[in-house]
Amino acid sequence: MKKHMMGEGVSRRNFLKMGAGAAALAGVGALAGCAPQSKTDAAQAELAQTGEQASVEAADPLAAPAAITDIAETRDYDIVVVGLGMAGAACALSATEGGAKVAVLQKGDMCLTHGNFCAIINSPEFTEAGCEEIDVDAMMKQFNASNNNLINWSLVRRYFNESPESGSWILKKAEEAGVEAIIPAPIPAVKFKGKQIAGAMGMADLAVQKGAEVFYDCPGVQLVTDESGAVTGVIGQSEDGYIQFNASKGVVLATGDYGNNRDMLAKWCPGALPFENFYNPPYNDGEGHLMGLWAGGRMQEAPHPKMVHVHHYVGDGDINAPMRKAPWLNINDYGERFMDESTLYEHRCNQAVKYPDVHATQIFDGNYEQYYAQMPNQVDPANDGTLEEFIEWGFAFKADTLEELAELADFPAENLKATVERYNELVAKGRDDDYMKPMEFMYPIDTPPYYAIRRQYVISVITGGLEVDDNCNVVDEEWNPIPGLFAIGNVQGGMFGGTDYPFDITGLSLGRAMTFGYVVGRDLAKA
Repeated sequence: MKKHMMGEGVSRRNFLKMGAGAAALAGVGALAGCAPQSKTDAAQAELAQTGEQASVEAADPLAAPAAITDIAETRDYDIVVVGLGMAGAACALSATEGGAKVAVLQKGDMCLTHGNFCAIINSPEFTEAGCEEIDVDAMMKQFNASNNNLINWSLVRRYFNESPESGSWILKKAEEAGVEAIIPAPIPAVKFKGKQIAGAMGMADLAVQKGAEVFYDCPGVQLVTDESGAVTGVIGQSEDGYIQFNASKGVVLATGDYGNNRDMLAKWCPGALPFENFYNPPYNDGEGHLMGLWAGGRMQEAPHPKMVHVHHYVGDGDINAPMRKAPWLNINDYGERFMDESTLYEHRCNQAVKYPDVHATQIFDGNYEQYYAQMPNQVDPANDGTLEEFIEWGFAFKADTLEELAELADFPAENLKATVERYNELVAKGRDDDYMKPMEFMYPIDTPPYYAIRRQYVISVITGGLEVDDNCNVVDEEWNPIPGLFAIGNVQGGMFGGTDYPFDITGLSLGRAMTFGYVVGRDLAKA
């Protein structure tokens, strides 16, 4: 990849298509081979459709397909989990430990999850390790306000109530699986050596050791319902045909978000539509959401919250251009400033959508190390050598004059010079009249060499989904629980609201995935 970047250059779109952020880990070995087909092949293979059904699907790509009837095999279980990420692995392990007979269907050939932290609230082991104790009542009010009064209050309360127990449990399971769990005190969370995927894979391995059956390369494609509308199973698509997995206690959707489904983004999260999805492989295309809808589930009201962050990674995400969150001067493709750069990290993308390539470019000067050291609450080191690497690879630029920098980074030179002059004028004045950025983040740009780093805004996750009650039971349009159908992780709605993922609690997306995976597995096993 480095050779390609240095030899030929890579556009933003091509860079992302090449797989920036791709997970390069192999999952636990498949227990059953089930090769997924393309959507086109699947649509052709699902049934001999009537002309009417085909026209309906052509008019609405999200419409329910006709019922699959050519079942090659039927298998019986207590619980069937669809999706093997943090939520699905926790559910499968918890349910198996509770004595349930469990099957897990996974779209690809590996366990897959993303993220950096898994929030754990007020678990005794974490408190003893120095993690911040959370005033749950106060946090509930703060979190609700941050989410525009759109949260499912009882569901969020259930998360806080169950997090202490699930936190203790995940530490024990990590130790049992031989995965190193790290408590990053004072942050109330857990992370794993080898990234969060190592924790999920450890749970998946344990679940298999304890009796769960995992069917890799076997996506769930359609729920099975009885005459009353209760969900009784799910149909998986294998290379040998369709397999019906009956579930006497419940089907648990844990299929992740829909960041790769452009039709779903247009309908439920249009604010994310201009951006490309960051993570590969592109399993997260909303199949679980759609299956739940087709079975009568209610979707969280639009727009769904998005997590669109500024990145500049190379390879599998291990190398990041430094000072990613630093509020340096940001300019658009025309060389003009366009925002208060100190605004919340999760909201910066909302200004970038106005411009052609939905990105921003940071501009700073030769005193950057001195200035960066004075900035509060910043991450990504400024002096570890990665800036020079990114300059070598062509993703960052360095020049002795602003005119040269403009030429290297392809900006109108006069616009860049005028923007920097105005910025320096505001710094000298001691007040940002243009965007009201606090002066603690404003430093002059007047000492060569001058630098530019282009920052990409990309979708990390969409955190809206199927509405559930506080048992994670999917509800219908009348808010009645659909018997036998549950949703956890990012296919679950109600945990977040508003337009953007909030950062009141570090790692909450993965935290709720693990906690509710544990809770649903535990409770269904007892049912």
